[in-house]
Amino acid sequence: MKTLLLSSLLLLAIAAQAHGRCRRNSDISSVLARAVRYHPAIKAAAIRYSVDPRLLWTIGYLETRFEPRCVSPKGARGMMQFIPATGRRYGLFTRRDLHDPIRSIDAAARYVRDLNAMFGGKIDLVLAGYNAGEYAVINSRYKVPPYRETRRYVALGLSVFKRIADGDLFSLHLLPSVAALKETSHSPHVALRRPASFPRKQPARSIYFPL
Repeated sequence: MKTLLLSSLLLLAIAAQAHGRCRRNSDISSVLARAVRYHPAIKAAAIRYSVDPRLLWTIGYLETRFEPRCVSPKGARGMMQFIPATGRRYGLFTRRDLHDPIRSIDAAARYVRDLNAMFGGKIDLVLAGYNAGEYAVINSRYKVPPYRETRRYVALGLSVFKRIADGDLFSLHLLPSVAALKETSHSPHVALRRPASFPRKQPARSIYFPL
């Protein structure tokens, strides 16, 4: 069942090029094999940092189709596409770190955790922040920035996320901390805030658009 779900999901978006510009191994069977290989790491990182594994999966798919060797034209590296400055914020100090898939997934989970805190758990803003940089979202008054690339990224991401949720790709009843986070983050009383540990003057992740 999960294999059929993944296959239909990949057929939905396989024509869209991954942001890491990886053209190798982009056929559906290769992407499916890589996705399944990294499911345990995605679930483990989601539990560790109380984020939704479906969102991590969506980002991995959008960024590189789960290809750890990807390098973007702007210098973002690895499966989850960190530029060196942002990677260092989350413990990726060397090229080997950036291209290590398990460490990249762990760093992405930490980044998503911070974006969740900043944007009240709103999936569209978390996706926009991951793509264009958190400050692009802030400067756009906590809305998806008016960049064509980012809006396309967010729209495709929401579609992929919905398919994963509808197909129960990840069993959230096994992740009580994630379920609790989901319930809390969608409360209308959650204030948009910057975590105390989040650097105030770090450069945005934006690798596609200058701010």
